[in-house]
Amino acid sequence: MIIESAERKNQYIVTGGKKLNGEVKLSGAKNAALPMIVAACLGEEYTTLRNVPTNLNDVKTLVNILVELGADIIVKGDVVACKRGGFPNHLRAPEKSSSIRYSLLLLGLAAAFSERLSLPLPGGCKIGDRKYDLHIHGLEKLGARIEEETASLFIESNGLKGSNIEFYLPTTSGTENIIIAAALAEGRTTLLNANTRPEVMQLAELLNAMGADVSCKNRIVDICGKNQIKGGIEISVMPGWDEAVTYAVAAGITNGEIYIPDFNTKYIKEDVRHLNMAGVRVFEWGSSLYISGKSKKNPFDLFTAPYPGINSDMQPIFAALALVADGTSSIADLRFTDRFQYVSELKKFGADIVSFGNTAIINGGQHLKGSHVNATDLRGGAACILAGLICEGQTTISNVEQIERGYENITTKLTSLGASIYAL
Repeated sequence: MIIESAERKNQYIVTGGKKLNGEVKLSGAKNAALPMIVAACLGEEYTTLRNVPTNLNDVKTLVNILVELGADIIVKGDVVACKRGGFPNHLRAPEKSSSIRYSLLLLGLAAAFSERLSLPLPGGCKIGDRKYDLHIHGLEKLGARIEEETASLFIESNGLKGSNIEFYLPTTSGTENIIIAAALAEGRTTLLNANTRPEVMQLAELLNAMGADVSCKNRIVDICGKNQIKGGIEISVMPGWDEAVTYAVAAGITNGEIYIPDFNTKYIKEDVRHLNMAGVRVFEWGSSLYISGKSKKNPFDLFTAPYPGINSDMQPIFAALALVADGTSSIADLRFTDRFQYVSELKKFGADIVSFGNTAIINGGQHLKGSHVNATDLRGGAACILAGLICEGQTTISNVEQIERGYENITTKLTSLGASIYAL
């Protein structure tokens, strides 16, 4: 079932000066949903995923790629049912595969089934050197043959065998690719220095329910390969922790108060620690998360790190928070040293921010004015929205398809909280 894309909007118009108040419900986590959709296609029977953010561009693209390659997928609202079907029914994946990085997982899926596939080089956010060498290293250790061509990767497998694999750097999608491929490999695979963040843990939970044998903890993943994975189960995608942190910062910088139902701090403890240090009060009450931005905002020093540290995805969001802090904050990205393209856009608002190497320095408390800015990538675009919420006057944000890759119905959700934002 191909998902039709809604009419594309090119810009967001944001008028600053509104406090955000009220309830915001989270969508399913994109970075959990995408590998779960691919993994569900290992099954011989339909596996049903609930709470899938099916309005996101990346989810639509991945589903459509899999369908075009023969997978059986049914989408109804936020429910996605998947099974292998005829995957892969073509030797080459469609060209749209180059638009999302998670298309790399199709290599592991094809290899698991002892098939061949040519994949256009993957894309995603343009945030510097995002290598896929660890994907290749891991899949080759399992016995796959991979050729790097000018604009594509070709994989061929005559049956995978378990192996001991060690990553020189923990990678989320690389870990997920090896898990998917090794689920049908002969024997046991042990992956050391894996990224065992929450999304990876839920992938293991899904596969175990489908009939695989995956153990995942403390940067070590063990997979005992099976001859077949039945599938035929139901599971809900975890809520978007990244979305929660973004809306928490939005409440903080606008001096507002919001609550997020059916969510807690389990997966964002380090983010919450920094939010509280910065003067954004975050606490649990019952089954909800409450955020108050009424306190004075303090400067902070932050560096990204693999889970349970602060994910690199969130550093542009914290940069927006630093804009209202009374003093100088620093942010160092230890994963993607070039993830500071958004800095030039924040400067257009009048922000006092500079970046060099893998670090940004923000002198907060400047008077910001609306501007015309560009969403350089997913999180950089979200940072521009946040800056627009606290500016004097109107802000126009272009290239918003980047934002819509990862934030479902963001204008509707912000409007419900009292923001002045609409798509044009």
